[in-house]
Amino acid sequence: MWGICYHEKKIIIFSLFFLSFFFLLITPKTSAATFQSGIEDNFKLLGGNVTLLEQEAQQLANQTKAGVFVVTTDSSTSASQMAKTYLADKVGAKNNGVVLVINMNLRKVYIWATGNLKYYLPSSRIEKTLDIVQPELSSDNYYQAVSGFFDQVSKYYQAGIPTTRKYTVNSQTGAITFHRSFQPLSILIAVVISLIAASGFVWTIYRRYQMKDAHAVWRYDYGRNGNLQLHQREDILVNTFITTRIIPRPSSDNNSFSDGSGGGRSF
Repeated sequence: MWGICYHEKKIIIFSLFFLSFFFLLITPKTSAATFQSGIEDNFKLLGGNVTLLEQEAQQLANQTKAGVFVVTTDSSTSASQMAKTYLADKVGAKNNGVVLVINMNLRKVYIWATGNLKYYLPSSRIEKTLDIVQPELSSDNYYQAVSGFFDQVSKYYQAGIPTTRKYTVNSQTGAITFHRSFQPLSILIAVVISLIAASGFVWTIYRRYQMKDAHAVWRYDYGRNGNLQLHQREDILVNTFITTRIIPRPSSDNNSFSDGSGGGRSF
């Protein structure tokens, strides 16, 4: 009997071990999050390079944790307005993203960044990026212009945010958290200014009441200097009016583009 029980235990243990190993093999592997990207070559400037640029755009999107887009068009809409509207439609207003719009009708190029990327791409860096993109567009080197745009965004993202403030970046979402910090010199200046302001206030009050003797107590004679006058008044309610106003709800469309960084040029 003991031998049979021992044999059954071995079978159960072996079965559990086999099942555990089997589930480890079939467990799906987690993959890194992917972010939106796209090349809309409406004016057919990029030819057979669209697929290659789409791959570069996706790599950049995964690196920056933001949507990366390129649009070529012959629209009469300004490049800046199209860039802001397009990016808001793709990633949502003020969310992470960057777009390069090439308007062949107006011969304008515009770069617009929102969300976390606006910190990596302030106007100064966008101008330097346009220094790379604009000459290529003027020379009809459209692939080089778009590829140069990707290279500049990647370079500035790796360089970090151009600020002296301390910040941390969420490795999963790219969210940026700025931390408050006070320099010793700033603290000293604030203390000195507060002491001067407080001293000036005390001195002004002291001189105004001429309290040369700090222990002197000035008493006010309420009985002699006080005066009380009472008047009878009667208010009669004649009528009442109720005024109502309907406050419209904020529009749900993405027309708020103030929270971003952008710049453009003619080519």
